[in-house]
Amino acid sequence: MWEWVRLLGDRALRWYWLGRLLSLVAASVVLVATPMAVYQLTSSALWVSALVAVHGIPYLVLGPVAGAVADRNDRSLILRSCELIVALAIGTMPVAAAFDRLTPVHIVIAVAVARTAFVFADAANFGLVPALAPPGRLAAVTALLFATSSVVEMVGPGLVGAMSAFLPASSTMAFGASASVLAYLCFCLGRLPRGSSGSQVPRSMYRAILDGARWLVSHSRVRSTIVLGVAATVGQGVFVSQVVPWAVRRLDAPADGGATGMLFAAWAVGGLVATVVVPAATRKKSEQSVAFAGMWVAAAGAIGCAFATVVPVALALTVVWGAGYLSVVLATVVWRQLSTPDHLRSRVNTAARMAAYGVGYPLGGLLGGWATTLSGPHVAIGGVGIVLVGFAVLGLRGMRGRA
Repeated sequence: MWEWVRLLGDRALRWYWLGRLLSLVAASVVLVATPMAVYQLTSSALWVSALVAVHGIPYLVLGPVAGAVADRNDRSLILRSCELIVALAIGTMPVAAAFDRLTPVHIVIAVAVARTAFVFADAANFGLVPALAPPGRLAAVTALLFATSSVVEMVGPGLVGAMSAFLPASSTMAFGASASVLAYLCFCLGRLPRGSSGSQVPRSMYRAILDGARWLVSHSRVRSTIVLGVAATVGQGVFVSQVVPWAVRRLDAPADGGATGMLFAAWAVGGLVATVVVPAATRKKSEQSVAFAGMWVAAAGAIGCAFATVVPVALALTVVWGAGYLSVVLATVVWRQLSTPDHLRSRVNTAARMAAYGVGYPLGGLLGGWATTLSGPHVAIGGVGIVLVGFAVLGLRGMRGRA
């Protein structure tokens, strides 16, 4: 902890760290408040599913391009520009709501723009961190950023959900736009370095993308982390897209957002549990073992949620599901980082996020909306649990086969 305090004495790193946290706050608002706003406008699970799909599609389409662009250009400029675009995109929604002109189509377009900018900002972040770290302190800086970012990413949605219980969605979105503006200012005040230019990256965009893809395809350990990430984010996509209809239709909760906020908070609490358990577990077991154990925990939580009919039970089981989900995510991230050479980490991590949030997350959202429309949200959630059990069983067999 004291080492982190000393690291934050560096001006550029301190402003970058603060800007990154504020940017994650804005992302939490987009994640939680926009599905609520769409459901309040339409009362349609399919509309919410479409919105969740839009969250992930930019990564699916632009992930490889963003990785190559960030490796070859001024990463600090990319980061600042993208944050400003996010602020403007989010800011249009509360302005439209103030004039009673906010529509589901407007929300979907604004989210698509914000998420597209996020893809390029995320790729830039991968290259900026080594340039910000003092000599010999890259591991410590990475730990600082990962720990604090994980807390915001886990607590942020819960707090935004709780805020939405007391404030209209437009006010919550205005808060998110303000956080993004402050993040932009932090990145400007920090005078961030350009980031190391990838001399090993081919000048051709096609070649740069192809080199990263070839390496990824040829390494089974890294491919395994991506498959697990997709499975976990399918579950997250179902949860985020169907938590509102689940609370209203299955748990018989009011549609004012109070129960939904508590469920998001419960998911966040589960994530915080995972941030404590996973580091301790990986000191005793391999990251692979911890990841598959997390699959079992997430499956148990999801299946339990499918049978829950009252809010207190649903909250407890959502904690379990959230803990299992983030356990899989954290363990696979460490597993992938240890298996990937430094000069390929930006492109490989971008590819991993592209698969998880470009395929898994929107797929979960769309399948969840389809299952909810046909049979109810409890069927969609139970289906996630069954899928996760299947991955856990396959993983257990795979580990036994290599033993």
